[in-house]
Amino acid sequence: MSQPLRLFELQKIDSALDRARARLAEIEAALRGNPTVQKAEGEHESARIHHHEAQNALRNAEAEVGAQQQKIDSNQRALYGGSITNPKELADLQHEAEALGRHLARLEEIQLEAMVVFEEAEGALATALATLEAARATAAAEDQAMLIEQKALLAEVETLAGARNGLLPDIAVEGLTLYESLRKSRKGLAVVAVSEPECPACGATLTAAQAQAARSPNQLAQCADCGRIMVSG
Repeated sequence: MSQPLRLFELQKIDSALDRARARLAEIEAALRGNPTVQKAEGEHESARIHHHEAQNALRNAEAEVGAQQQKIDSNQRALYGGSITNPKELADLQHEAEALGRHLARLEEIQLEAMVVFEEAEGALATALATLEAARATAAAEDQAMLIEQKALLAEVETLAGARNGLLPDIAVEGLTLYESLRKSRKGLAVVAVSEPECPACGATLTAAQAQAARSPNQLAQCADCGRIMVSG
């Protein structure tokens, strides 16, 4: 195998390694934190806090209604218990009873509103919990699939790395140096296969001499524009 073709084989191996390693990085990032689960967790926490606040508001409203009812009961005992006979005092108690009753009605409205809010919060919390559980179940299945893919990719990387190491001794130092330099400067693509009279990487038109050089097994032909090594495709 000629030097240009060896470099082309090296390029194919390195490109495959790049793809495998990029996918491994994606999998590792996904395994660290599933965004769907994180969103569902945030929504569940917000629903839980709202539910807790609504529950406290309802309990406070119930306590105020109970306290007001006790005031009314005390008023009614004084008003109708017979211990008070003074007409003015009885009139004052009657006015107080009316005021206590009006305030109780308002407190009961607040209690009813708090009950509606609490029931809505309870429903929202149940929905958020169901969403979170579903997201976690889906993530668990996805994680399992990604773990299987990760294992296969790690094995692929090991195989490709072995093939790469086996190829390196047959590549001349100057060719390998040029290849590594182009890999760094040309986003990983140092060698291209030419089948048309133009560079497939940058689109530059090749002269007949350049196209002929790309077919030569004895020299490293480079694109005059991007500098990539060309081999006949």
